[in-house]
Amino acid sequence: MDAYWMLLLAALVIGFQSFIFRKTAFRKLSYSRSFQVSSCYEGDKIELMETIENRKALPVPWLRVESRFRTGLLFGSQLNLDISEGQHSQNHKSFFSLMPWTKIVRRHQITAVRRGMYKLGTVTMTSGDLLGLSSMVRSQALEGELTVYPNPIDMHNMELPVRSWIGDLVVRRWIMEDPFLQSGVRAYRSGDPLKDIHWKASAKAGSLQVHQRDTTADGRVLIYLNVEDHEQMWTHATKPEPIEYGIRLTAGIVVHLLSQGMEAGFGTNGTLEEEPETHVSIPVTGGKNHQEQILSTLARLELTRRMSFHDYLAAELERLEEARDILILSTYISPRLEEMLSRFVSRGHTVTIHILDQQADGDQEESA
Repeated sequence: MDAYWMLLLAALVIGFQSFIFRKTAFRKLSYSRSFQVSSCYEGDKIELMETIENRKALPVPWLRVESRFRTGLLFGSQLNLDISEGQHSQNHKSFFSLMPWTKIVRRHQITAVRRGMYKLGTVTMTSGDLLGLSSMVRSQALEGELTVYPNPIDMHNMELPVRSWIGDLVVRRWIMEDPFLQSGVRAYRSGDPLKDIHWKASAKAGSLQVHQRDTTADGRVLIYLNVEDHEQMWTHATKPEPIEYGIRLTAGIVVHLLSQGMEAGFGTNGTLEEEPETHVSIPVTGGKNHQEQILSTLARLELTRRMSFHDYLAAELERLEEARDILILSTYISPRLEEMLSRFVSRGHTVTIHILDQQADGDQEESA
């Protein structure tokens, strides 16, 4: 008989504790996490701070915290952190036990290994009674995000004269001559206007000579990046490496030019994360905020084309009101694109093309 009452009492105690802990599991229990910074560059090491606080007289026997991150953030090894990683996301799982009036703060050391936008997303917490007979689940949306900028290519090791603003990176250039800037004389060529003939130099040389007009660069550069890895690309780039190089090159050029007091703009036929229908076209201007705008756009850029590069350039040609120094970054140049770029030149723009290739070991160039 005593055993019966003991079993009944034990059942009542078990049921009571289960009821109490289920009712109070998430009462006065708070959870938060935040990135140390709002933005950084690829390769930077940052910190993610995680805080759990139990502000009541009852303990939390056990608490399982689960969350998901995009791949691209490398977490350092840490106790009580189980990470399972897939191709596109990584799942995090941790277990805690909190005594009354207890606050736990964890600092995660993270390396940003890939450009992108990383949001804290949603965390799922599961808790229950002492014996694990019952459990409760709560999901909590978290605010906060980290923008990882592409790592800018160091342009100080490259030739970047202000007058040509891209120096030895040139593959091909259509030159618009400045009629007010003279740099000497040259031999007359068929088609040169008669007003350009330098009569004194002609008499001295014994043949027709004309004024040599130089080119100008006004420090206002517009960079167009093509996310197509070939002209017949459907939607997604199948060879992302050259385009990723182009993204880092764009970042390097923008940072370099703006640091020299010049101005830059950016455009691409690619799509932005969460804004697939946005026409990406950032006007030419300068300043720190403008640099952050372009770098943030590069961080969010997906290698998915919104339209063909030819059609994108056609839309840009109609939009531009002033002549610009234009840099084209593309994995290819086709006759169709050549014709489009010649239309830019005919409207007073100066166009430079840089062919993107597997360029980790240096640039493969061809000048014309």
